[in-house]
Amino acid sequence: MVAALSLATDLGIAVPVEHGLHSTLFALRLGERLGIDAPTTMQTYYISLLFHVGCTATAQVGAELFGEDDALTTYATASRWGSRPQVMAGMARAVAPPSGGPLLRAVQLARGMPKLIREYPTVMATLCEVGRMLSASLGLPESVSGLFASIGERWDGKGEPGLVAGSDIPLAVRIAHVARDAAFQQLLGDQEYAARVIGQRAGAAFDPAVAGRLADDAAEILTVDHDGSVWQEILEREPAPQVMLEGAAVDRALEAVADFADLASPYLVGHSTGVARLVAAAAQRSGADTAEVATLRRAALVHDLGRGAVPTRIWHKQARLSADDWEQVRLHAYHSERVLSRSPFLAALTPVASFHHERLDGSGYHRGTNGGALPWPARLLAAADSYHAMTEPRPQRTAL
Repeated sequence: MVAALSLATDLGIAVPVEHGLHSTLFALRLGERLGIDAPTTMQTYYISLLFHVGCTATAQVGAELFGEDDALTTYATASRWGSRPQVMAGMARAVAPPSGGPLLRAVQLARGMPKLIREYPTVMATLCEVGRMLSASLGLPESVSGLFASIGERWDGKGEPGLVAGSDIPLAVRIAHVARDAAFQQLLGDQEYAARVIGQRAGAAFDPAVAGRLADDAAEILTVDHDGSVWQEILEREPAPQVMLEGAAVDRALEAVADFADLASPYLVGHSTGVARLVAAAAQRSGADTAEVATLRRAALVHDLGRGAVPTRIWHKQARLSADDWEQVRLHAYHSERVLSRSPFLAALTPVASFHHERLDGSGYHRGTNGGALPWPARLLAAADSYHAMTEPRPQRTAL
């Protein structure tokens, strides 16, 4: 479930799917070379997978501040762990992308940079708090969820909130910082480029011992088959004792997944859990047995996991959606299916969850399946999702 949430996070921050898995693999290889102990390995594994899990909580701010859908990732992420001038330059390009004309960029900078500077501490605090809450709800120990308090810190003390620095930052976080940045820099260049950037940031943003080891051993640490998948390897590398959930703990974890999906927009907060309550009650009234009710409720909790792949500006659009907007909205059901299908446990929910926008007459999406191919549980979830959405406010209308 944690690995699936990592895939969904990749969609939300506009990086290639499995970017988070690659980062985790790099972090584990780096930890092995540093000789870290078992508890630190466990912490490194989970904090690397969930490093950006809180990012959807600030998606609305990003949509208001940045000039393009993927501007934050394209321009700011590359310089996030650089020097202060590099960080400011990256943020400026995110607020006013180079693709715009001089006058447009001047207006964007004048309006956006003061707000960005003002909002940045709150954004970072939100990312940390949401990451902590979600990881705790997923059943991870406090030794993991507590790491999010220092996720924005830097070795030189110039991070956010700036409360710890140097070796006071947990070692697992210091390793995740280096591995995550190395994975992203490798997207921009190659292993040599990534190693050079990490080496330049040693002693500033990064622990020099950790960054130095990655820079020295980059050829071994950063090697990955980009044409294949590391999903199975990541699952097999989960440190012992593995976190196993049962009964109510499973439902709490799925509720955390629902909360993650609904953070894509303030208009959506509580949607998935609301649909889950509604469809469970409807299933009971329809005579479904206990197992069927549980499956429907769980499918409802995860049905919108792919929402993060759709730019937040679309969920906030008050005007009529364009053809391109609609294509992206239609694909969120597809992305939900692709993420859920990776996990054997979550895949069992896919035949219901991924059909929540299909319609009996074939006019739905993403398959355009008609009534004969729609099982009863999927029909019930589609009705519950549609009904609940009508009772919620949207940018273009009040709640019905």
